[in-house]
Formats: sequence, structure tokens, C-alpha cells
Amino acid sequence: MTLASPCVGTCRLDQATGYCLGCARTGDEIARWRGQTSHWRRAIWDALPSRLLSLGVTCRRLSWETDEILDFVAHSLRQATGTWVVGVVGAVAEFTARPGESIAIEREGARVTATTPGGKLRFRIDDQVRALTFDPDDTPEKHQKVVLAVKRERGGPPVSGRIADLGPDSSGIDLADQHHQLFDLGLDRKEARFCIRCASGAVREAISAATGTTLAEAAPRLAPVLLRDSPARVVESALGRIEVSTPIPPPGGASPPGPHTHLLPEHLATGRALPVGMDLPPAYLPGAVFYPAK
Repeated sequence: MTLASPCVGTCRLDQATGYCLGCARTGDEIARWRGQTSHWRRAIWDALPSRLLSLGVTCRRLSWETDEILDFVAHSLRQATGTWVVGVVGAVAEFTARPGESIAIEREGARVTATTPGGKLRFRIDDQVRALTFDPDDTPEKHQKVVLAVKRERGGPPVSGRIADLGPDSSGIDLADQHHQLFDLGLDRKEARFCIRCASGAVREAISAATGTTLAEAAPRLAPVLLRDSPARVVESALGRIEVSTPIPPPGGASPPGPHTHLLPEHLATGRALPVGMDLPPAYLPGAVFYPAK
């Protein structure tokens, strides 16, 4: 097996140590990487965690090629070993099975689709996707958080700063949902967008009336309708989407087990894409984060 390059897109050598501030290789190791054997590459990979620690760098790339990332995603879903999260701080969708329920998996080429009561997930994993972690090297694999990051050049979802009618949800995971209308709530974030999907009815009327306004302006009128009717929420990133149809809890209420969403303006106002301590190199957009079950 050919090991992936550790490069994370931050290509600058530390003058004191000679190590790259992104991947912790030396300039010579970077130059020779393509022409070396897997044994030589593995020796370098094994040395990187201690080098990164000495540099104070917390983000490191895992040595997984595209097929290994696909295998990890499919296994984590099939065995329900944790929760997948898409979105930004304050506006996320979480995908996991409720206790006693299973997840149906479909893997076709670069695409992984998963379905469980109350939620659906679809990721596209190609050679633009990288598996990163911020956990120490000695963290057991089953307890390790994994960030699937997408090279910025692949691009993320379109950005809107106002509520927008996107038309029928042609990317809906179920064919029946593709005829329902999709509305972007206008987070104005390049990393992800948070959408509402609905057929005809009070939700569609309310959100149609709010198009062109900001979420903050529309929230007093929209929130009661959304809480009452709990329409489908669709959160998209550069990696794919999670769709959630479970009830929205009332303010202060507990999130239901299984798939659910969070839309919290006070957390959204931080402007963070990922939690504190999980800052990605600028070459990447966050796609999804896997949190292992405790």
C-alpha cells in the first residue's frame, strides 16, 4: 500500500527545527517523498507526531488514502460507533442511530449514503478529501475524533447572507423529497449552509414571505412556525449533507436521541467553523466531524 503524503497545505519550514509547520517533514523529506518506498514513508509517518508536538502543532493528517477514508465512514455508520456532524459552530446537523435502531448503508463509487429513522446522510469522498485529527497520537483509535476536510479548491455550498428560495431540492436523498422546496436560511458562511425543506403549508408560506431578509430579522416570525411544524432540516458542507426530520425541541428542551439539529444564534455569532482547538489549515474547508461514542 502506498502511504498518503502528510501535507496539510501549510508549506513553511520552521527555521529553528527545519520541520514544516504543516506536516513536520524536513525539506529534504518533502522533496524525496514521491520517489521513496512505503517502508521509508512509514518511518517518516511514525516520526511526525513527536515532531508536531515539538512545534506546538495540534492538527495532523492521518495516513489514509481515499479508499481507507471510505472504509472508515462506512464502518462507523454500519457499526454505529459514533456521531457524524455537519455544519458550523451554532448551526449543525448530527447523524447517529437511536438506541436499538440500525443504519442502512449504500456505497457506490465515491458516494456513501446512510439512512436511519429521522435522518439521512450522504458524503462524496474523492481524492480532494483528507482525514485529519486533533487528538494526541497515543489516543486509542476508537476514541479518536476525525475531521474530514475538503481541499478548498473543490469548493463548498453557495453562500447567501439572506434567506433564499433555492427551488426544488434536486439533491434530496429520497426521490420523493426532491419535489419539495429548499430554503437557505442565509448563514453567510463559506463552510456550510443550513436549509429548511418543506412542501406546501404554513412553513412554506412563512419562509417564502421571509425571503430576502436576514435570519435575525425573520426569526421572531419564523421560529414559532418552525417549532410547531418541525420541517426537514438540511445542512450541507463541501463533503455532502445530513437531512433531519425529527421534532425540533422547544427552547431549553433536550435534543432527541438519534438524528437532530442545533441552530443557536449565540454560538453562531462566534464565527467559528469548528470547536475551539480544532482550527483547520487554510487550504481546507471542514466537511464533517466524527465523534466516537463514549
